[in-house]
Amino acid sequence: MSQQTEFSAVVRITPDVQDQLTASSGLLAKVKGYLIRSNDDAQAVNADLLAIKTAARNLDGVRKSIVKPLDEARTNAQAFFLPALDALKAAEDHCKHLLLGWQEKLDAERREAQRKAEEEARRLRQKQEAEAAAARAKAEEQAREMRRKAEEAEAARQRAVAEGNAKAAAEAAARAAKEQERAAAVVEAAEAKIAHAEQVAPVIMAAPIAAPEIKGFSSRTVWRARVTDKTVLIRAAADRPDIAALLLVDEKAANRLAGALKAALAVPGLEAYEEKLATSRIA
Repeated sequence: MSQQTEFSAVVRITPDVQDQLTASSGLLAKVKGYLIRSNDDAQAVNADLLAIKTAARNLDGVRKSIVKPLDEARTNAQAFFLPALDALKAAEDHCKHLLLGWQEKLDAERREAQRKAEEEARRLRQKQEAEAAAARAKAEEQAREMRRKAEEAEAARQRAVAEGNAKAAAEAAARAAKEQERAAAVVEAAEAKIAHAEQVAPVIMAAPIAAPEIKGFSSRTVWRARVTDKTVLIRAAADRPDIAALLLVDEKAANRLAGALKAALAVPGLEAYEEKLATSRIA
């Protein structure tokens, strides 16, 4: 059996502490009514200031004595749970990393399958176009031959007419018309055959690679920014107010520099100024 672990702290507010809390709550309203019209008034306000600081120090001491065991209990509880929580977070991150890697692998396979399918579709389309062009060229060649025969028949008709041979002229005219009709029919049949081939041509689609369903797990793509050259970014911000907010001023460092240089501070965009801070010591 595992050993039981406990974290506990008891907070007790005594009547004396409660009185201090009550008295302190009314001090602010009291001092807001003060007016200093003379040195005696200033001395009286200073006396109250010292009393207020003494009360604050005493009350803060009580607060620390009460809060300390609570903080220790919290710290101990944090130390007790954090190693296991950190291990679980690391395990979670590792599982997510594995699943993202698996999804990326499937995505890469899908993209490759799509690429191959599109490449095959292009190859088949080019083959079909080449075959159609060859069929059209063959039909046109046949049509030219038939039109040539029609022209010969027309020349024969004209000779027969000139010779006064009506029968031969009629036969030649019939041959010319037939050859013209055959030529048109050959071209029309070829175009119909090509059109039919294009309509029934197979459509190549990428075979989908189905990703296994992982209940509760999904991924999304987000865009982030990283600084690659701080100097370049600073120069760009000087000319572009829309990105100036990307540069954060280190006010603590600027105040340290002003404290060291005082009025001699000479940094473009910074100004050194004086600010009075009041201090009071309890004797």
